[in-house]
Amino acid sequence: MAHTEPDTVESVPAIIGAQDIDVNSHAQDEESPLLPRSDTEPKLKALTSVRTIIAVLLLGEFISNADATLVMVAAGRISSEFNRLRDASWLSTGYTLGLCAAQPMYGKLSDIYGRKPMLLLSYLLFAVGCIMSGIGPQMWMVIFGRAISGMGGAGIMTISSIIITDIVPKREIATWRAYMNIAITLGRSLGGPLGGWLSDTIGWRWLFLAQAPFLALAAGLVIVKLNIGEKTDSTSKENKLAKIDFLGTALLGSSIIAITTLLDQGGKSFPWSSWWTMLLVSGGVSLLIAFVLVEAYVAREPIFNLRILRRTNVSMAYIIGSLQITAQLAMMFSIPLYFQVTQRASTTAAGLHLIPAVVGNTLGGLLAGIFIRRTGQFKILLVVAGLVAGVSYLLLYLCWDGHSSFWESLFILPGGLGTGIASASSFIAMSSMLPADEIAMATAGYMLIVGFSMTAGVTTSNTVLGMEFQRQLRLNVHGPGSEKVIQRAMADTNYIAHLSGQLREIVVACYISGLKHTYLVSLGCSLLASFGGLFIARHQI
Repeated sequence: MAHTEPDTVESVPAIIGAQDIDVNSHAQDEESPLLPRSDTEPKLKALTSVRTIIAVLLLGEFISNADATLVMVAAGRISSEFNRLRDASWLSTGYTLGLCAAQPMYGKLSDIYGRKPMLLLSYLLFAVGCIMSGIGPQMWMVIFGRAISGMGGAGIMTISSIIITDIVPKREIATWRAYMNIAITLGRSLGGPLGGWLSDTIGWRWLFLAQAPFLALAAGLVIVKLNIGEKTDSTSKENKLAKIDFLGTALLGSSIIAITTLLDQGGKSFPWSSWWTMLLVSGGVSLLIAFVLVEAYVAREPIFNLRILRRTNVSMAYIIGSLQITAQLAMMFSIPLYFQVTQRASTTAAGLHLIPAVVGNTLGGLLAGIFIRRTGQFKILLVVAGLVAGVSYLLLYLCWDGHSSFWESLFILPGGLGTGIASASSFIAMSSMLPADEIAMATAGYMLIVGFSMTAGVTTSNTVLGMEFQRQLRLNVHGPGSEKVIQRAMADTNYIAHLSGQLREIVVACYISGLKHTYLVSLGCSLLASFGGLFIARHQI
């Protein structure tokens, strides 16, 4: 029988219950976090309290997401200063490795030590990493600082999501998460232009150093305003430490680092067919198997209890969320390249073409939130989301032939819309049937798979594009000097932009063929995600 919520005033979240927020009892329970049972005034106080908490979380989300595009813009200048241009990608890879290695820990640690202390620790790690990167006299220190920031960014992302599930009824989670997504979107959108301006005016080091005061402000707001009345583990410090699965954490973190390094650096820092590839594959898989065995048979309190994957909604939500993120990131990687190669667009102009997808993400999250709040249904959204996103990938495959008009650049809007719907709905599907004591752990796992899928989407797109582009070049470019043309076209989009005549037409056509294969990858992932939605258990919140 479907579970139904008590009648509420439609414009006010259904937040009812006890006087203090207890993160160990969920917001949808009868004894719920924020306050009261009746009367408009208590409900308005509850709504105000939720708004205050969400507002406090927004600044941290904005900063952590702006950081990614800040660094992306300045990566070439930073690495060039150290005469290490080939290592520019490690500025992003270092952050990703830190994020993926630390993310599994935050769910369990927040159950033991509390949400607020772990969120403050996340801000501290992020700030320390920024300062290390800003003052680093050598490239390795800047990269190491990025890894420390990644560890903090993992906590900001995970703990914020856990807090929302703690204080908001399940029907409202998607709506409030959509507001968080707006902050994330604004951060990613403004980070690039701001990073370019700061690098040109006061220097790249201030990209990192200037973040520290804002992180201190965010931490101050958390200390003063984040009053969630949580209950933490009352056992001794020694007993708390005994509850932490250090072995499982180390194995999972090491496995993720190995696999992420392979996906991020394969084909760039080392060839796919090399001993580095074999080492990382074998190491990553072996460590993952060891992690599964430790969690199943050794750990007293696993950092990630594998039994929750037996819950259909949890495992399918992970799969659907990862497939949709992989599909969109593969598309977003290819879009700027398309306009740079076919229309000789600048980096800035090519990046602007991503805006429809980002807007679609925001709209999709908001629409999903409204639908779930009013109907309590989420399964239909997970099925429809992949079909909506698939419209973009199909249109790109059929219509983007190198002469796309302004209106055709809007074809990526459904891709963002579908991914926004899927992201909001899959999170609700994951948490809808979980007991309260498993929510934090499941959320940490979900955030981990999303972060990993971002890397997987970019790497998959880059690999498919490179393989097909090279194949088409060897089929169509012949004659004296052809090998040099192929090698330079494979290595530098600026070289393609400066070609002319028939040779340019051939090379561009080959590149478009490679891009079309990436659209097919995205379409396949999106349709698989839609098919996966059919297996979600019917449950109304």
